[in-house]
Amino acid sequence: MTRADDLAIAADYLIQAVNALARAARVLNSTGALGAADQIQGMHDLAKPLQEDIRRAARAAHRVERPEFYDARGRWVGRPAGNGGQG
Repeated sequence: MTRADDLAIAADYLIQAVNALARAARVLNSTGALGAADQIQGMHDLAKPLQEDIRRAARAAHRVERPEFYDARGRWVGRPAGNGGQG
């Protein structure tokens, strides 16, 4: 597994965690457990930027490891022809 793969997996797990924290905060808020909801929302607010940072790092690592998938501006263009791609 490459660094890009590892970071992408970490980002996926963090996305799930961030979404679960948001759901938990909504449930606690709806049940009137406002103090707990505030704590969970605080955890969500801390985890969200971390998830975004790891997602960006995964994209950057993938661009370094597989530059043929990107144009000169760093935008995804897909797999090159002959490598299962469209061209």
